[in-house]
Parts: sequence; C-alpha cells; structure tokens
Amino acid sequence: MPIPSIEFYNEALDALQAGNLTDALSAVENSLTENAADTETWQLYVMILNALHRHEEASKAEEKVKSLGICEADLLMLKVAQAESKHDITTMISCYEEALAIAPERADIHAGYAMALLESKQSDAALQAAQLALSIAPKDPRINYVLGRILRLSSQYEAALTPLQQAIAAEPNFSVAEYECGMVLHQLGRHEEALEHFNKVLEANPSDVSAMEAINITRIQMC
Repeated sequence: MPIPSIEFYNEALDALQAGNLTDALSAVENSLTENAADTETWQLYVMILNALHRHEEASKAEEKVKSLGICEADLLMLKVAQAESKHDITTMISCYEEALAIAPERADIHAGYAMALLESKQSDAALQAAQLALSIAPKDPRINYVLGRILRLSSQYEAALTPLQQAIAAEPNFSVAEYECGMVLHQLGRHEEALEHFNKVLEANPSDVSAMEAINITRIQMC
C-alpha cells in the first residue's frame, strides 16, 4: 500500500497552523489522493473541514475514519477537532486529558494539550506539557515548534531559540517555525536574522500577511 506524501501532509498541517485553511484543504486532499486509507490524514482532513465550518462534510469524513479502524485516543482527538471549530477550549482540554489517560506515551497528544492549555491562559501547565512531549519525542520538529512557541509567548526568548532552530533543521520549509524563530530574533534585537526567517516564510507563502507585517515592523525598527 502506498504511503501518503509526507510533503503534502506537512504542507497541510503547516497551512492549518498558519490559518491558511484553503491551502490546508488542498494539500490534505492531495495527500488522500495518494493514499485514501491513511487514518492520520483523514483525521487532519476532519480537523480542516471543521475549521472551515463544513461540518456535514466533516461528519462524513469522521465516519470514514471510524470505518478504517481507529483507537479510542484518536476518537477523542476527533472530538478535540470538533470542539476547536466551536472555540470550546474547555471541551478540548477535557478530551486531551481523557486521551492522555489512555495513551500517556503519545507525544503528539501532549503537544496538542500544551497548546490548548496555552490558549486557556495556563502558561505554566502548557510549558510542562510541552516539555513532557519533547522528553518523549525529542527529535520531532513539530513538538520542538510547540515548545518554542510556548516559550516565546511566555517571553522566554533565549530559551525559545533552541527548539525552534531544531524544528527548522529537522524540517526545512517549516514555515510556522520560521515565523516563530523570526519573532524571537526580533524580540532579541537580532533584526537582520529575523528578516531572513520572515523572508523564507514569504518565499513559501507569498500572501502571508503576518510575515509581511513582521518584515515592515522589523525594517522600521532598524532605521
């Protein structure tokens, strides 16, 4: 059985994290074209459809995931996606905690839990969850990204650099990590380096408004 394109899957996940839902949908559909039996890609598809408020299609995709066979922890992750589309952070956190009780070895669930905790303003708990995720999967670029983002938003800029740089080294063209790294360097006053990262984001996503704004602000501060 062919495996789904990791490039398409990563492209979809990056676009989703950056809020580029149309690009995310296109990439995940390309990945499913290569392998229509990959449950992880179907789960991402459900998440993107929910984010687009295409709930009827998301429900059909969720039924497809279940028909392919899925563990209880991943069923809870589908509930997380539904709750996220409704901005129901309380339900998201509850589902993450249930999933972690079932699969405490899953670094991806710890990382998602960390981001949900951060959104609910529980910064210390978010940092602990991200650090635990990284202890399970220290080379995973996405978990390094999550830790780096949480550290940046906690104003721990020097500490944030290492995981973000590791994420980029492990996964070239990791746009959201490039952006976060640029933001950290900007806060540290390393403006030339920050611009390099923001420009890489624009190379991959020429219409990225956040990167454009960051470049403009950085250039003003360099004057």
